[in-house]
Amino acid sequence: MKLHLQIADINERVEVRDADEALKRFKSEATKRAPLLLRAVVKGMSDLFFAGEAVKRANAQSGRDDAAPRSAQEFLDWAVERGYVTIEA
Repeated sequence: MKLHLQIADINERVEVRDADEALKRFKSEATKRAPLLLRAVVKGMSDLFFAGEAVKRANAQSGRDDAAPRSAQEFLDWAVERGYVTIEA
């Protein structure tokens, strides 16, 4: 599946097999762009914990109260719904 990621300063097109791989790519891209001191923290997070933190931070910025995802697919669905990710043909 081809995805277009648009989150903060991330504007990338990636090809992934499934939602689990997509979440790994999101985390990898965020880690690359994190300030040096935060990179180790982000790297140490499980993928699902990272997804929960991403939702939590997005909620804080938007005033929403979206639940933390319980799976990579839920995170991908949330990201598509919020416009952070577009699934391309």
